[in-house]
Amino acid sequence: MKATNILAAAMVAAPFLFTGCLGDPVEPEVKSAYVAVIVNNGDGQNGSVNYYFEDDGSIIKNPFDYSYSATYRSIQMVGDRLCLVTNDQDAILYFDIRGYVLGSPRTENLQTPRFATATTNYVFVSNWGAETGSGSYESSYITVFNKDDYSFYKKLPCGSRAEGIIAYKDRLFVATGEGVEIFSTLTTDFLPEDTVKASTLTGNAKHFVVDSLGTMWVSYDGGGLLRFDPSSRIILSELPDVPVDAETGFIATTKNGKKVVSYTNTPQATVVATDIFTGEQSVLIEGNYNITAFGVSPFTNDILIAHTPSGESTFMVFDETGKKKGETSTGTHTGYITFFGYYYY
Repeated sequence: MKATNILAAAMVAAPFLFTGCLGDPVEPEVKSAYVAVIVNNGDGQNGSVNYYFEDDGSIIKNPFDYSYSATYRSIQMVGDRLCLVTNDQDAILYFDIRGYVLGSPRTENLQTPRFATATTNYVFVSNWGAETGSGSYESSYITVFNKDDYSFYKKLPCGSRAEGIIAYKDRLFVATGEGVEIFSTLTTDFLPEDTVKASTLTGNAKHFVVDSLGTMWVSYDGGGLLRFDPSSRIILSELPDVPVDAETGFIATTKNGKKVVSYTNTPQATVVATDIFTGEQSVLIEGNYNITAFGVSPFTNDILIAHTPSGESTFMVFDETGKKKGETSTGTHTGYITFFGYYYY
């Protein structure tokens, strides 16, 4: 049923009218499905994607009609498309939500690509760039592609170890080893404007979320969260004691945007919610395992995590209070989770 629904999916703007047995127009019921897109890194050349349906807990192990021999790093919604970022064979690939590949892989000017975001006309991909020493990447950059035909447009230098990236209003924000680097998206020059630097947080800036008040949060792999105004770039607060995973730095907001959710694996897996108004922390989940992927559904508020004891990963779902709802298996080394919703009849 789920596969059929994806094939019939349409971003519905207005329902059709059908005629009933007495000739009266009948408006059909428009249903919705909420999907968690699960990215499995693989073990070198066998990355994969799963679809998890939040309404009934079912999962499709291979929704895509195309396989690419690489480590799958991340996937992001780009308008109504999915942009898959891969390593080993450094490339990005576009799919529609039914899993059909759109065009050939784009490989131009990508080197250890990490994450992607988009504006109306452009797609931006963060790259670590060339390794300059043992684990050192000091010449990172952003690759810019045209969104209409996926062609390469330009490169934007951006410091070291570029990680999370977000296009918000008329700015592009990039998490780097130097802090949050900001570029203007008002013109196609994408000129660099500023760097927001934490004073009490250490390490690499990692990932962004925007809360219900429109303020931006970024995680640091040394632990803690930085909160700033994305318009003025004024730092509003630094919370060094909020646990953040040193490897991924993944964070999320709750459905209402009033809490920022993060996790750590030290000394054990712990998921924590931080109130954006008070800074108060509440522990939601604790367990004796190592979290490798994490997300909070913008539709149901469920918390989704994955860990990989060996072989296939274990995928677990919790409600917003931390009560476990179920678990299933995914692919090899689940490493990233994102979400989309669609409508169907």
